[in-house]
Amino acid sequence: MIDKLRSSGLIGNVIWLVVSVLLATAVWYIAETSSDPITRRTFSAIPVQIVQDDATVLTNTPTRFATVIVQGGQSVVTSRQSDDVIVRADLTGLGAGTHTIALDVSVALPQSDGRQRLVAQTEPSQITVELERRESFQKPIVINVSDPPPIGFTNAPPVTDIFQAVVSGAESVVSEVVEVRGAVNLSDNQNPIEVDARLFAVDAEGNRVDDVTIDPQTVSVSVNITRRDDVKQVSVRPNILVGTQPDGYTLSTFSYEPQTLFIGGTSEQLANLNDTIFTIPISLQGRTSDFSVDVPVRLPNDNLFVIGGESNIAVDVTILAQVAVRQFDNITVGRIGLTEGYTATIAPQTVSTIINGPSVQVENLLASEIQVVVDLNGLEPGRYDLTPSIVISQADLDGDNASLLPAVVNVEIISGDAVTEDTEEPIPVTTPASE
Repeated sequence: MIDKLRSSGLIGNVIWLVVSVLLATAVWYIAETSSDPITRRTFSAIPVQIVQDDATVLTNTPTRFATVIVQGGQSVVTSRQSDDVIVRADLTGLGAGTHTIALDVSVALPQSDGRQRLVAQTEPSQITVELERRESFQKPIVINVSDPPPIGFTNAPPVTDIFQAVVSGAESVVSEVVEVRGAVNLSDNQNPIEVDARLFAVDAEGNRVDDVTIDPQTVSVSVNITRRDDVKQVSVRPNILVGTQPDGYTLSTFSYEPQTLFIGGTSEQLANLNDTIFTIPISLQGRTSDFSVDVPVRLPNDNLFVIGGESNIAVDVTILAQVAVRQFDNITVGRIGLTEGYTATIAPQTVSTIINGPSVQVENLLASEIQVVVDLNGLEPGRYDLTPSIVISQADLDGDNASLLPAVVNVEIISGDAVTEDTEEPIPVTTPASE
């Protein structure tokens, strides 16, 4: 048979056919790699997607990121992004225990490059996981009051719309949970409320237990808040003795804190307590300026007491001086700073001034305590319209408390060489006229 094949030349034809295919494949590969050479690219920190079923819980912390090396045609490899690279660890179907799982990597390709083949490998190539059987238990719900209502109010125990919650997780962790708790803050509430409280699991010592899930995560809580029978809220007023302030001064305003107090006692005593109580008297005698004082309140019954023990009221009082206005006439206008050898004429020589300020000071002010002067320092001969200055010898009054009539005077300065017999005598600095 072989001899017949040799004689017919069939073997030779087959050999040539195989050689031709190999040669064509080599030519095609050379052509492909020449136009799109093979390249390698590294993608770092690719998240490892762990896929598992609900029967187990992952209890250790395996590597969550991997480095992926992709090899293939340059045009495809260089166009890939990190989001195209997917790394998975499939834990489905595994039971409790320790397992070594190979990482599976895939690279997404566009449809136009579907014929391309990429080779990918990961570092690490596998991870070790520890699985524990998942358990779920119903645990009682307990709601605590983290902050009580304001003073004078009390609350009933919180009431929830459900009494148990489902706690799920690893068997060893869930077994530590004894109850599920929540908390409500009542510090700003004086009326019944209904709020949602977030739940958390605790162990026998009251420590929080993490790594479990709670269903539901929140619970609706109702709390009835009522006023206490043994506490009454009353207003407070400072007992300021108006009229005791010195003459010339008046009480302007006052403020105080606190403005209400909570008083404790029996229900009968509180029923007879007025809605407003006063402090001990606050005298204004000798008070000529603002002041602050702490004074206690007066309770009508020694058996009553202030909740919290602090019965002092901080009072801030504003005292104002009564204002008076007086006019002083024929105040001589003096001068200062006239250059030696010059003479000056001032018109008018006297002015009127209106003084306003605290009545105690203004009413006792004398005309001799008021000076009106013009400053001629550095002025050359000529005529000037100048505004005089007012000086009041009383320490608490100054030019801001006074105004002049007229406000401007005319001053003529003459050099000594120009003085004739008809020139008026220069006006010296004068002592102000008496009232």
